[in-house]
Amino acid sequence: MSMAHILVVDDEPHTRNFICDGLSALGIVDDALGVATAEDALIEVKQRQPDLIITDVRMPGLNGLDLARYIRQTYPDIKVIVVTGYSTRDIEKTALALSVTALLRKPFGLETLGEVVRQALMPAVPSRAGTDPSVLILEPLQRQINILKRDTGAMWVALVGTTGQIIIQSEVVSELNKLVDDAAFQSWPYMLSQIREHGGPSFLYVESQPYDVYLGSVDAQHSLALVYDRRWQTNRIGAVWLTTKQALPEFSRLLARQTSANAGFEFTQARTSW
Repeated sequence: MSMAHILVVDDEPHTRNFICDGLSALGIVDDALGVATAEDALIEVKQRQPDLIITDVRMPGLNGLDLARYIRQTYPDIKVIVVTGYSTRDIEKTALALSVTALLRKPFGLETLGEVVRQALMPAVPSRAGTDPSVLILEPLQRQINILKRDTGAMWVALVGTTGQIIIQSEVVSELNKLVDDAAFQSWPYMLSQIREHGGPSFLYVESQPYDVYLGSVDAQHSLALVYDRRWQTNRIGAVWLTTKQALPEFSRLLARQTSANAGFEFTQARTSW
């Protein structure tokens, strides 16, 4: 993977240098090439086709989505990661329609950048991966997790699989690290299986010290888990149920989409399990 040729396109020198230097520091490439405009990127592509292009959306002249569209039409083997600080539903829909490899929202850290780039440089995901509930489209689900965390005020939110494994999650608060190893949560898979026996969305409240856990079923294979610190986050049952229930259709839609998603779209598999 260190021999990969990566082209970074961003009109902001700080962001461009952060990505280029970060890829080198992570050992992904020896030296990523950075340019300030999409027009400069096209010149570089004609001279030497990169394996991967990482491009910002908003730039003077040709924007990142227009660049991605041209690359997809002219150089279909080049993978494209779109980076934006202004992620909207329209941008996400356009990126999905263009079958970009991934959509990254600013700000992001080196760890996130490295994970997405390494996944993008891996061989294409086998066709059977589209039906594996542990292999999911990265950015839309991550965005919904973050939105649900914001709207509910939860300390932590995760999409959980049939055996209790964490498929995708919000940023983990340091004091919750012990949570995944706590014996009290070894019963989660059983409780989740009970939830999934019901035909429609159902919810479960787990009262413990010092964390309260709310579980809501999305479909037969997935549930949402929300964690609150009961020492200062109390009397939230009604609001949590209502907000989570309103979010379930969007999660269900995104999960259903993965079965027909392009094999070239960015997938990620969580490494954490209960």
